[in-house]
Amino acid sequence: MDQQWLWVCSVAHVRAMLNGLRILLVDDDPVVRALYVCVLQEAGAAVLSSGLATEALQLIDLQAPDAVVTDLKMPEHDGIWLLEELRARLPGVPVIAVSGRLHDAGLVDLRRLGFFDVLAKPIGLSVLTETVARAAGR
Repeated sequence: MDQQWLWVCSVAHVRAMLNGLRILLVDDDPVVRALYVCVLQEAGAAVLSSGLATEALQLIDLQAPDAVVTDLKMPEHDGIWLLEELRARLPGVPVIAVSGRLHDAGLVDLRRLGFFDVLAKPIGLSVLTETVARAAGR
């Protein structure tokens, strides 16, 4: 009984964490994208998602996000290109980078470019929601 109660409290806390936030998620891997969308929605966020950076820019014309989570390595245009485009269109929106190919020196360089944070895949799902919450000022 106690374990069930703790689980309910935990779910309620996570659900409230991103409640009302609009998140744009960009990742070319459909499985990863679906997982991140599910996790962010469970935390209360409204999520728009795309597998391409160019399509993501079209989505921000529909609804400006409170935060963006983007993969770095994608076909066509990468996450750095997307960051630059977002800075021109939505300068105050925090952008979080995710990548399966990071090393310590690269993390520093990416933060200098203007990413709010850089997360290495595989990402702990609580780390994802907590980072998005911090980026959005929660």
